[in-house]
Amino acid sequence: MQGFAAKLVVRAKEKALAQAAHGETLRNQIAETYKSLAELSEHLKASDMAAERLKIYKPKYGSDYSCPICWQERGAIKWLLFVEEPDHAYHCKICGFKEADDGQLKKPAT
Repeated sequence: MQGFAAKLVVRAKEKALAQAAHGETLRNQIAETYKSLAELSEHLKASDMAAERLKIYKPKYGSDYSCPICWQERGAIKWLLFVEEPDHAYHCKICGFKEADDGQLKKPAT
């Protein structure tokens, strides 16, 4: 009987080690899930704020144009710079947004 009991103890140890390893995997998965949840929460917050920011977005201040992307993503007013060559477009140096001048926009005075 002692030999069989020892064999059972070995099997119990094997199972305990397997469960401990699985527990570590589960802890890692839970940590990743919390990280994903935090990221999703930030995206949801930005989504909720987008409609409110749109209501108060002001595209033009005097003769200057503000970047719609910087405003929507960060609530920051960043000015668009007109670049005549090669594409006659307004550029944002902060986020990289670019919008071509469609002929309705006037070139800023220099």
